[in-house]
Amino acid sequence: MNFYTFENKKMPWGDYGNTLFAGFAYPDENDEIIYIERAGPFVPAIYKKWNMILVSESTRQKSEKSDLKGIQFINTIFKKIVDIDWQNWNLEADKPKIYPAGGEPENYISTRKHNAEIAEKMEAIWCLKLDKETLIGRKQKNVSGRDELFIIENSWTGNDIFISKSAGHIYLTEKAKKWLEENLPELANFREFNSKIATQQEIDFALDYIKPKQAKVDPFAHLTEKDWKNYQKLIEQANKLVVKSKSDKTEKSKSTSISKAIDCLKNAEQTRTLGKKEQDLLNRLTEK
Repeated sequence: MNFYTFENKKMPWGDYGNTLFAGFAYPDENDEIIYIERAGPFVPAIYKKWNMILVSESTRQKSEKSDLKGIQFINTIFKKIVDIDWQNWNLEADKPKIYPAGGEPENYISTRKHNAEIAEKMEAIWCLKLDKETLIGRKQKNVSGRDELFIIENSWTGNDIFISKSAGHIYLTEKAKKWLEENLPELANFREFNSKIATQQEIDFALDYIKPKQAKVDPFAHLTEKDWKNYQKLIEQANKLVVKSKSDKTEKSKSTSISKAIDCLKNAEQTRTLGKKEQDLLNRLTEK
């Protein structure tokens, strides 16, 4: 079978463009409501933030009329909407028309006040409720990239858009990819993802990898919204530094990028325990 990962459309201006496009999104303590903080009045028809797919009201209505399997939605609340009509900027320019106060991309939102009037004019946003029962197999315990991972087809529940028990990417079937290309052209990017019918040994290995070591109370119950956003910021910075290191031209600059990425991951770890993906990344970087 053919499966793909969902990626946001490519934006100008790097992190500045990505922040204007996607903003922030995070769940309440019961995962029943998603809080939205973003620039308005523009609402993308569809976009990704972490392991969430967010869509406009018009996209929700359109998708519910489709024959895609497993389409359900979670309510969102506009927690903070700031007035930045960036769609009227020159999107072909090398730099954004306005930089945020302090220079950090997230400051487009964090340093501005909520604008209730703009929020009232905006299209509602919905979050897809994604099935997370599918298993992701791995060729070995510590993998170096997505090419060493695969969707275990005999654990797939049949839904056309889903995540996995080990989180990570958002996955689409060929059917979902085709629907998005036909109904929301040029609003997302897709990358093919390996899949196979797994042996029982491969299934057991995947289950053992994600098995909790011991039952614990929620270690993140104390986290504030500020803590959560700071954690997200540090993880994003670490990933960008790793990507940067691959194009650094000298060993010194490469080493500096990796060192900064390690610092970001360790600082994030001070806020909450790293996820499996982030811990694997830290392990790989510190082993070099």
